[in-house]
Amino acid sequence: MKALIFLVPLLLVACAPDGEDTLSYNPEFQLVAVGGETCVFDANSTLLWEQKSTEPGLRHFENTYSWFHPNEAHGELDYRGTEDAGDCTASACDVWSFVLAVNETGLCGYNDWRMPTKDELYSISDVRKAASPPTTDTSVFPHTQSAEYWSGNDYSFRHDAAWGWSFELGHDRVDWKKQPKYVRLVRGNAATLQAVKE
Repeated sequence: MKALIFLVPLLLVACAPDGEDTLSYNPEFQLVAVGGETCVFDANSTLLWEQKSTEPGLRHFENTYSWFHPNEAHGELDYRGTEDAGDCTASACDVWSFVLAVNETGLCGYNDWRMPTKDELYSISDVRKAASPPTTDTSVFPHTQSAEYWSGNDYSFRHDAAWGWSFELGHDRVDWKKQPKYVRLVRGNAATLQAVKE
């Protein structure tokens, strides 16, 4: 029996301080509910995003991970990163192990979750919220930390560094792969995506 998918359009309206109604950052976000799990579909990019959980375990919003990919080059310089150097539960605390563990659970009916690129993280970030972070729509991404999240992008000029995305300031930054950061997984291929300006 196939899981049922419910798309709930979110045309979110909030009351501005002056009494005028204001539309949320991205009215194209839709919640996807499957088997008791909820994910976020972005109709602009056509990407499906993980929604973090308050329940203890694999997808808890406070879990952190080091950057690690075992298939990266590891000759004289080791580009793989650092295994299990975050603080998490229900998997080893690196991004590779987390992706494998989430795919084993079939989150929202899918087994092809992956690390987002920094451009994909940019697509759900709203720099206008830098004065009161996190810089994303917390109505659909609740429990987002005002902190850095790992992207899947290596940093080509340093073997032991990769790109992160700050949801405190709304921009990308290079950091050491051994540093624990938060992670939000994504699936699909973006129909349209604006590139981060370097």
